[in-house]
Amino acid sequence: YQVFRHDPMNLFPGVMLMFLLGGIKDSKSLPPLIRWQLNTYTNWNLALIFLGQALRQPQWDPFLCVNSFGILLGFRTGFSQGLSENLRKKFKALGMDLSRTTFTLADHMVHTVPVLFFLYRLVTAKRRIPNINVMYATILATWFAFRQQAKLDSSSLYVPHPWRRAWLGIMCGMCAAPIVVDSLILKSAPKALIALVALLAPYFSTKLDPNLRRKYMFEYAVACVGKPEDTQRKVSADLTEEQAAKAMRRVHSDLFAKAA
Repeated sequence: YQVFRHDPMNLFPGVMLMFLLGGIKDSKSLPPLIRWQLNTYTNWNLALIFLGQALRQPQWDPFLCVNSFGILLGFRTGFSQGLSENLRKKFKALGMDLSRTTFTLADHMVHTVPVLFFLYRLVTAKRRIPNINVMYATILATWFAFRQQAKLDSSSLYVPHPWRRAWLGIMCGMCAAPIVVDSLILKSAPKALIALVALLAPYFSTKLDPNLRRKYMFEYAVACVGKPEDTQRKVSADLTEEQAAKAMRRVHSDLFAKAA
């Protein structure tokens, strides 16, 4: 299925889908859970995958493989050490109460399965990924981030997390995707080793950080009750400076205990 003769990659349907998702994601007529789902990049990627399969667009597979690799490694890096549990709590606050087992299964269905699916298709067909797809995926991912919150930090959309390391994971995942496919097609051990290092380095940078969980659990607790400076202004309105300072120390102590 091809819309325009001079569009050999048939990008038009995919671009229109992105415009559609961008246009309806904040519609007040939709339930809060649906609106939030439409604001997540994982679901935009899934929408592109389903559209590509429905329209039989195998030429999209290399790009979608790169994009899926970036999403998988970005999520694993940004939400390691149990930070994904805060995301499960956000689902519950939006009206979707998932058990830990169901949440984990859904996580692998939307993050891991797309990567395995495209690896299987590309490797069995012996189709290599042109490196230009890394640039295309990077453009879409960064455009999405700035389209959503005008910055790369998506903590306000998801939950507080190490967003810089998450982006490092995204970029490493995207860059490693062509190498992974090549190593599987050529059965090359050196290429596989390079890909493995590129994939594991960002993940272990967060997984092995002893202070990461404490820091972002605290930030999550703060986000749940409001910003500390807002609490400071509210307390100071009725108290002296010394009393307000003592009250704020108590607020921070309570939040820290909740995060721990």
